[in-house]
Amino acid sequence: MRDVKDFATHDEQLEILEKRGLIVADKAAARRILSRENYYALIDGYKEPFLEHDVKLNPYGLERYQEGTDFSHICALHRFDRDLRMLLLNELLKFEKNMKSKLAYRFSEKFKRAGSFLETNNFSVDSQHHHERDRIISTLANLIKSHKKRDKVRYPAIREFYDKHKDVPLWVLVNFLSLGQITHFYTVIDEGLRDQIARDFAEEYSEQYGLMTLKASELDAILRIVFPYRNKSAHEEVLYRYHLTHPVELETLEERLEMNKGSLSEATVFSLLSLVKLTLTKADYDQFSLTLMQLIKRLEMSIQKRAFTKIMKDAGFSS
Repeated sequence: MRDVKDFATHDEQLEILEKRGLIVADKAAARRILSRENYYALIDGYKEPFLEHDVKLNPYGLERYQEGTDFSHICALHRFDRDLRMLLLNELLKFEKNMKSKLAYRFSEKFKRAGSFLETNNFSVDSQHHHERDRIISTLANLIKSHKKRDKVRYPAIREFYDKHKDVPLWVLVNFLSLGQITHFYTVIDEGLRDQIARDFAEEYSEQYGLMTLKASELDAILRIVFPYRNKSAHEEVLYRYHLTHPVELETLEERLEMNKGSLSEATVFSLLSLVKLTLTKADYDQFSLTLMQLIKRLEMSIQKRAFTKIMKDAGFSS
């Protein structure tokens, strides 16, 4: 049999799949899909829930598909995952903007002098943060320097703001920082500011749902979960079964929110979906939840129950 690492035409790829027990009911449609989607990304990325692992049915552990699995089932999971990425990315970008806004506002409120974000004594005194602090200050300083270049610059908006106002404040600069940089920025500011920003999130949640508190260390943990998922959502990578290598400590927050143990801490897709509630307005979260449930229902109607159960478990929706 042809090795999958060798070049194979679309017809040969489909033949390989059929020999492994996959039903290809509409070959013309399957060829069109393979012409648009990378075989490796589609099949290797989404085949796992549909493979037969029962030793009674597959005693030699070969790559075999469960009886009744159709090519369209794999495509349905691929479509679900793509829609999930887009849905999550939209909401995580809202959280990112919210975080940037709060950080810039609270820091500028405390340190009002122009350029105060470039002064090392306005950050945490903890020496373990000094290296990251210096990196953040250097990044901000380099962003400001970009306005001095008269040739093509990466962020002309910064130069335009400077030319008009003769200054570039933090609330402008944060818009050009990545979520990773914002995460590090939050880590290296002083503890009083960290606590205040965490309280800001808690107060927004409390106004809409009921009294809740949030510690700076818990916001740190939320950011550690959100950051890699935000990057995953922005790229064509498998998302539904992604999870962090190590759990994140959020058990006390789970208790305060009356959530099941591991709902947040296990850092699965379900954990992230639960955390989104802490960062969105109620109206946005309600719409998000409705759209998510529609995606899940469509997937459930498109594939076999056994595979659907496995997918939901991989995503953290069930233990």
